[in-house]
Amino acid sequence: MEGTTVRTRKSRSVITSVIVVAAAVVTSGASFTGAASAAEPSQFSVVDGTIRPATGTPVPASGTHASLWSNSSYATTTIQGSGRVLVGAIGDNCEGWPTIRVTVDGAVVGESTIVSATSYGSYPVGAAVGAGQHSVRIQLVNDRSTASCDRNVHVAYARMETPATTTDPKFSFAVMPDTQQEVLNASDTRFRQRTDWLVGNRSALDLRFVTHSGDVVNWDTPDHSQYEIARNAMRPFETARIPYSLAIGNHDTQATGVGGSARDPARTRELVRDTTVFNRYFTAGQYGGVRGQFEAGKVDNSYSTYEAGGVQWLVLTLELWPRAEAVNWAKGVVAANSRHNVVVVTHDYIDGNGNIEQSASYGATSPQYLYDNLIKQYANIKFVFSGHVGVAANRVDTGVHGNRIYTFLQTFHSNTTNPVRLMEVDTAANSLRTWIYAPFNNQSFPEYDRTFTGIGLVR
Repeated sequence: MEGTTVRTRKSRSVITSVIVVAAAVVTSGASFTGAASAAEPSQFSVVDGTIRPATGTPVPASGTHASLWSNSSYATTTIQGSGRVLVGAIGDNCEGWPTIRVTVDGAVVGESTIVSATSYGSYPVGAAVGAGQHSVRIQLVNDRSTASCDRNVHVAYARMETPATTTDPKFSFAVMPDTQQEVLNASDTRFRQRTDWLVGNRSALDLRFVTHSGDVVNWDTPDHSQYEIARNAMRPFETARIPYSLAIGNHDTQATGVGGSARDPARTRELVRDTTVFNRYFTAGQYGGVRGQFEAGKVDNSYSTYEAGGVQWLVLTLELWPRAEAVNWAKGVVAANSRHNVVVVTHDYIDGNGNIEQSASYGATSPQYLYDNLIKQYANIKFVFSGHVGVAANRVDTGVHGNRIYTFLQTFHSNTTNPVRLMEVDTAANSLRTWIYAPFNNQSFPEYDRTFTGIGLVR
């Protein structure tokens, strides 16, 4: 195929000639299983890669994709129009997902990490460009190969996305786990690197909201140094105007002293409600989407709203082991917003085995109380997130109205990397896909990947 260079590597050397022949047949109009019967030629020319039969969905008109398998691999094409470049691609995960760099008319416009092995995107990259004919280059930039895996990317199409004509029911939101180990010294960049990565991949993920399941810091000190680190880490969301919220964990209160032990064991129940410093560093105005608070001037119990995928969303953040009056306030919020799909975030709810916690510890009510009196009572409560214990887990409950409630734990307490849970919702398919990824070292945690269909969104 003109403009295509074939690279052999590892087991590819045995099958490359077969692949090239198959690709040549496809682009001449023949068909193969899963492709259209009258395929178009591939839109790409490839250097240090090849054109192969498509394996992802939906199958592109050519029936092929451009496979890139080294940092010298790239695909080029010419596209007409204006807007952002929209890339459809899948990836081979090898200790992390592949990242592509997109160049338009000789200028790099951005990068995107491909986070699906089966569905071709879509991944908008860079800012919008003006009308005209544009030369586009798509390059793999983080190749990795081991004895057991090989990181590649397979590009199905590149076209212009015009917001006025594009309706996408698929979007994502992110849940950060306990970050208390990431704020102990100013030289640790993991917290800020995660938020920078989320902002940088906002278009690819179609990221609409970010929340945090608590223990933002580990303990308060006279100079509030951990809060300074956390505050700096959250600023990119504010600059990018991505709304967020933070649940308050026990370590975010004055109940926890320097070193992590009780600050004053005789006053722990009182001090767990002292969030004065937290509320000095994080406010409703900074969160960006807050519509109501249980107590004036405090984000301990608050809710935010946004629209995504053509439906309404409400993120309800509740204090740790909440007071009964805070739960009653939350019931009123959920009932008054019955057309919103509700996401509840609180620091302690399920344990590492996925069981609802039974103890109120040094708070007011237990997670079981929260489930019995709030979570299961309202048909529009869809998701619950927590941290505090364990590593990661999930469970599915059925509420009193027959609705499914999807609950997820993400805690990690990592000393080496910075995991984040990503939640991809497809409102047209009524489905959910979730996975955990650590951008600091490009680490994936496939054991926690989950997919659910028929999630019963409120519309």
